[in-house]
Amino acid sequence: MASYIKAIKALCPRLELGRFASRQRYLELTTQYTTLSPGVVMNVQENELETLAGLLLEGRPVHSGTAIYTPSINLKGELDIKVRVDKRLLQAVRTRGAFHGKIRNAENIGKSTAELVELWNREHPEDPVTTQ
Repeated sequence: MASYIKAIKALCPRLELGRFASRQRYLELTTQYTTLSPGVVMNVQENELETLAGLLLEGRPVHSGTAIYTPSINLKGELDIKVRVDKRLLQAVRTRGAFHGKIRNAENIGKSTAELVELWNREHPEDPVTTQ
């Protein structure tokens, strides 16, 4: 008998991610429409990293322009960083029709978990989802 999680994971919509974009490709795209050289952009990125680290170590949240970084701590005393992306990035990726990648199980977009379980049970009568 299949678990609830197995069925949902198998049938829920998910993005088929492309190859990881290299730093070189990022630099190419960043410099494509500017007068900045890849070296200048790399220097700015390194400076931004050091600046973010310094401000976070002061206990200060930082809005970088693309995200908000907030230092945090857990019960063990381990420091971490919470990241919230800028609303403009979210709006860009959430714009209907803007995504050009592939979505696995796209036909299941909008279905409830109950509907996915029902679909699993129809497609896998030999391995139905357990209710326990």
